Amino acid sequence: MNDDIYEMPLFKGGNKDTIEKIMHDFPNRYVHYKKGDIIAMQGNACRSLYILSEGSVYAKMISEEGKEFTLDTLSAPDVLASSFIFSSEGIFPVTILANSNCSLWIVNKESILRIIEADSWVLRNYLTVISDHSMFLSKRLNEFALQTLSSRIMSYIERNGAIQNLQEAAFILGVARPSLSRAILQLVNQGVLKKENKGYILS
Repeated sequence: MNDDIYEMPLFKGGNKDTIEKIMHDFPNRYVHYKKGDIIAMQGNACRSLYILSEGSVYAKMISEEGKEFTLDTLSAPDVLASSFIFSSEGIFPVTILANSNCSLWIVNKESILRIIEADSWVLRNYLTVISDHSMFLSKRLNEFALQTLSSRIMSYIERNGAIQNLQEAAFILGVARPSLSRAILQLVNQGVLKKENKGYILS
């Protein structure tokens, strides 16, 4: 096994011998995806944990009418599907796509279950990962349910430093590009934002 896996947030501090033995006893894979590849489809069965070791991915939801909403962008090292694998439905509620060339460990559900039963440190890490993801989702829900588009734009810039690509930002914010452009122009006219070489930033 690649020693890098022991530096992942989920396994860091865990017993290497225990983790390695269980990982070898059950089918697990190390896979590579190219930018734009679909890693998991919304509605498909979720039987494994996805540990992102290189690159970045984004998770999006698609309604029955075809409307898309980007829920999150995650970069290595991170854990995908941590909240789904042990759910009663056992499905992916989102589609996960490669935002860049990336590499992942796909760890069998039984492996994860046995590891967290055998290693209390990994169990603590797993609970932290789930809690952090739940906290993020609560903040994301707050943005879309309670904040105006202008507030969401400013929150986006606070997190990312600038809006460099309008199409990408519109995709992440879940709005049409023309709507985003109008809102940004209004904020520029109000003196809230300004345009620099690296993109739109807070004034």
